[in-house]
Amino acid sequence: MDEVKGSLEDLPVECVPTWTQEQLSEGFARIRDERLLELPGQPDFPRRLPWLAADAGCEERAEAANYYFNLWSYPTPYFARVLPKKDKRLVFKTDKLPEGRVNWSAHVAPVVRVHGELMVLDAAVEPERPLPIAEWLPRFSVAGEFDVALCRDRAQLTGCFDAVPVAPSPPKLNDPRAGIALRLATEWGLQEILGRDPYRLLGDCPPWLPCAEPEPTPDPDRPPTIRTFRSDRMDDIPLWSPIYVVGSNFVEGLTTVRITGAGVDELAPIDECNMHRILITKVYDPGDYQVTAFNGALASPTVTMTIE
Repeated sequence: MDEVKGSLEDLPVECVPTWTQEQLSEGFARIRDERLLELPGQPDFPRRLPWLAADAGCEERAEAANYYFNLWSYPTPYFARVLPKKDKRLVFKTDKLPEGRVNWSAHVAPVVRVHGELMVLDAAVEPERPLPIAEWLPRFSVAGEFDVALCRDRAQLTGCFDAVPVAPSPPKLNDPRAGIALRLATEWGLQEILGRDPYRLLGDCPPWLPCAEPEPTPDPDRPPTIRTFRSDRMDDIPLWSPIYVVGSNFVEGLTTVRITGAGVDELAPIDECNMHRILITKVYDPGDYQVTAFNGALASPTVTMTIE
């Protein structure tokens, strides 16, 4: 990779496959919108590539996108890979994360050439349209603080140009702890801790498409429900982590949460609340707790929460 990286102006762009404007528009919409992936644990809920998990997984998204472009008989894109220079960083501001921003050690996305211009297909950075590479880079980097390479075969740091071209491989979905399956699980969890409905956003109503059904509103005359708990580490609740109570029909200013166990029996202090998620930042000791949510006198089923 060191042999081909450098400033954008010095890259050998002529090697990048050419698409027509029609292929660019159609291909971008297909790879952004089509629900192509079926997880073993969600056989009836096919998923798009995890564009809403911007913090990590760009390599898996890029490789999966190129697999489908190849399958659909598009000229297989190259990869545009960006690395920050020493002591620099790539910073992307996004509402897809609780922190509102992510620091990347590198970033990569498919790239093609249209009318002689490099166009990047990266719906995690810009879901509305493909971006000219000169417009894509400033979304997360500062001029002069990065190197960029155009890689034929691989999104990863190594194997950028192999002696023999590598055919795109299908996404691996059987191991939930690795690859794009892990990124899909992360994307789901992110929607929950952001207080969004993953069934809606990852189903028929992604944020970049019009939705036929309006977002429902909470009903104070019905009880809330608790589905699960999450932390900022996405799964178990470790000590010192905020607690995200995930469910539905939480009503800001009305819903309360009672936590009992490990010597505790109290209404928890609620820091934030919307229809799908309650945030509690108070630290509780390790142990098993019973958690119930109330809309006035209307109670949810009680659920066990474990803090490690």
